[in-house]
Amino acid sequence: MGRKKGLTDYSDQQLFEELARRRADQKFRDDMSMSDIEAAAEKLKSEAGAPSVAAMLAKMKPEKATPKPCPKCGKKVPVKALERERTVTSLSGPVTFRRNYHYCERCKHGFYPRDLALALPEQGELTAEMEKRVLDFAVNDVYGECVARWRLHYQQPISDNLLRRVVARVGEQCEAVDHYRLHEQLLPTQKEAAEVLVAEYDGSQLPIRGAEPWKEAKVGVVYRYDTERRKPLPGARYTAVVGCLDEFAPLLQDMLEVEGVDEARTVIWLGDGLPSNWSLADQLAPDAVQILDWYHAVENAMACARVLFGEESPWLLEWQHSIEAMLALGDPEVLIRELMDCLPEIPRGRRGSRESLEAVDELVRYYRNNAHRMKYRLFLEAKFPIGSGTVESAHRHVLQVRMKRAGQRWSMHNARLMARLRATYRTGGPLNFYGAIQRARRPEPIQRRTRRNQFRWARYGSRDAQRSEKARSN
Repeated sequence: MGRKKGLTDYSDQQLFEELARRRADQKFRDDMSMSDIEAAAEKLKSEAGAPSVAAMLAKMKPEKATPKPCPKCGKKVPVKALERERTVTSLSGPVTFRRNYHYCERCKHGFYPRDLALALPEQGELTAEMEKRVLDFAVNDVYGECVARWRLHYQQPISDNLLRRVVARVGEQCEAVDHYRLHEQLLPTQKEAAEVLVAEYDGSQLPIRGAEPWKEAKVGVVYRYDTERRKPLPGARYTAVVGCLDEFAPLLQDMLEVEGVDEARTVIWLGDGLPSNWSLADQLAPDAVQILDWYHAVENAMACARVLFGEESPWLLEWQHSIEAMLALGDPEVLIRELMDCLPEIPRGRRGSRESLEAVDELVRYYRNNAHRMKYRLFLEAKFPIGSGTVESAHRHVLQVRMKRAGQRWSMHNARLMARLRATYRTGGPLNFYGAIQRARRPEPIQRRTRRNQFRWARYGSRDAQRSEKARSN
C-alpha cells in the first residue's frame, strides 16, 4: 500500500493551483463581472500575504544576546533589553516580531540590530515599502484625496493623520541630510564635464497661515543643455526653500558642485534682472555667462508702455514688436537711445506725465544695468538659451501643483518640509526618491573633500550658520 502524499510532495505550482480552485469554488457567482473576479483574486493575495511575511520572519535565526556594533561609532554595545515587540504594517497587513534593544553610552544612541538588518524605518508604524508608497501619495495630492485614491490600489486603508506623520518624519530626514550627498544619491554624477551647464533661480509666493499670509519660496534648477537640439538634457536637479537667500544659496551651490560647475566648458546663469540674482551668480559661478531672461526684458518694456499709452491702447502691440526687434539686434545701446528719444516727446504738466517720465527712466535704468546680459544676437548664434522658462515652469510642477490648491494654507514648518520633499521628488523621480533620502542618511565610509571650508556664498566670509538657523526657525 502506497504512502499517502503530504504537502511536501506537491510542487509550489500545484499548491497554488489547488488554492485557486478552492477560492473559485467559494467565491465564484454566475453574475460576476471581470472586475469582481479581479477583486476576489486581489483579496486572496492580501490574505495570503500576511501569513507569508510572518512565516519568512519566523525563518530568521534567533537573535543572540551578544554585543553589537553601534551604527554611529562602531563600538560594540551590550544588550539593554531583550525581546522587545514591534508591530509594523506591511503591504500585506500588520506583522509582529521581537528584537533586542542596545544603547550606546558614548553616542547616546539606542538601536535595534534586527530593525537595521530588515532595513525598517527607525520610527513609525510602517515598513519601508509601505512608507515609500504612502509618501509618494502624500507629496502628490492633498491628504483627503490620497486616502480615497489609496483604496483604489491597496486593500489596507490609511488615514489623513498617517500621511501627515510620514511627511513630517521623512521631511525632517530630508532637511537634515547633507544636500550634496543627497543629490549624489538622487541622480548619478556624470564623469564627463558638461558642455553647457545652466543655472536658474526664481521666487514665487505660497499661502501661509498666520499674520503673514504669503511667503516667498525660492526654487533653483541646474541642468545640462544640448546646444544642437536647443533643449535641456534629461536629469535636471531642483531645490526649493521657503525662507531667505542665505539658506537657499548653499543648496544651489551643492547642486552646481555635483554637476561639476568648475569643470564645465560653459556655465550660463539665466535670471530675471533682480540684483540678488546676479550677486548670487557672481559668488557661486563667477565665470558664468549671465543672460537676462528675454521675456522679462520684453515684459518690463510692456509695463512701461502701459503707463505711456494706457492698458487698452492699440499701440501696445506695435511697441512690443519694436522692442523685440531692437532686442534681437543684440545691441542694448540702440534700444536705450530710442527710449531716451522718447523723453522730449512726453508732454510736461499734463496729468500722468510724471508717471510716464518715471516709467521710461526706470526702464532705461533696468536696461543699462543689464546691458551686458542682453547681447541676444551673440547668445543665439552660440545656441545658448535666452529664456528662463525652466525655472518658471518649475514653480508650477515642483511647488504649486501640490502647495497652491484652492483653500490651502500651510504652517511655515510644514511648508518648508513639503517644499524640500517636492524638489527632491522631482529630481530623483518616484522610484528613487525615498531610497535616495535613506541612503544619504547612512554614515559615509570615506570622507570626501571638505566643501564646508570652500563655501562660496557667505555674507561675512564664512558660512553664517547662526543666520541660517535663525531663518530656519522663523
